[in-house]
This record gives sequence, C-alpha cells and structure tokens, in this order.
Amino acid sequence: MSEISRLAQGFEQRSKQQAESTEKAVRSAFKKHERALLSALAESEKRTSDAIRAQNRRLSAIALKGWLWIVLVIALLLSASAGLLYWTGHKITANAVEIQRQSEALEQLEAEGSRIELSRCGEDRRLCVAIDAEAGRYKGQDGTIYLIPRGY
Repeated sequence: MSEISRLAQGFEQRSKQQAESTEKAVRSAFKKHERALLSALAESEKRTSDAIRAQNRRLSAIALKGWLWIVLVIALLLSASAGLLYWTGHKITANAVEIQRQSEALEQLEAEGSRIELSRCGEDRRLCVAIDAEAGRYKGQDGTIYLIPRGY
C-alpha cells in the first residue's frame, strides 16, 4: 500500500501543480483580457467623448447662426427705422419751412391784393382780372398800360 499511497500522493501533487498552473494561466489570461477590455473601453470612451464634443460644437454653431440671424434682422430693422425717422424728420422740417413761406406769401397777398377777382376768360380760358373802369388808365415809362383792379 505504500506504493499506492506514494502514487496517490504523487498524483495529488501533480494534480495540485496542474491546478496551480492552470489557475495561473487562467489568471494571466483574465488579466490580459481585462487589460484588453479596459483599453477597448477607454478607446470607446474617448471616441464617444470626441463625438459628443463635435456634436456640441455643431449644435453651438447652429444656435449661434440662429442668434446671429436674429441680431442681424434686428439691426437691419433698427437701421431702417432710424433711416425712416431721419427721412420723416427731414420731410417734416422741409414741409414746415414751405408752410411758413406760404403763410408769409398769404399774408403779403392779403395785404397787397387779396381782394382781386380772378377768372378764366374767352375760348382759351385765359386768366383775367376784374378791372375798375372808372379808376382810369396809367402808362408806365416803357409804354405799358396799367389798369386798377376792382376793389382797390
């Protein structure tokens, strides 16, 4: 029995050695596999992060373009409004000057000849003035004949 016992012990030792050797090989393979997985995960994380950053840049650019268009439209509207206000102010000032000039002309006309009666005479509908026939005729230095309008 001692031979069987020795053989059993030898078998047990070889089995333990093989088990330890297999365990070391499996541990080594698992470590290699774990390193490969960690490396692949790190690479995947890097690619995903890069893709997210690129997408964020694209979205930021799109949002910026949208805001840029809004700002541009507002600036154009403000410029157009300012131009319209300037033009309107200029027209109002010009009209005010014209109204003042016409008011002065009306005052002068009222003072000098607003009672003159004007009409259209003849087939050609020419402008004519009502004359005071009893007021007489006057001759200018150049020979032009002047008559007095009725009402003066």
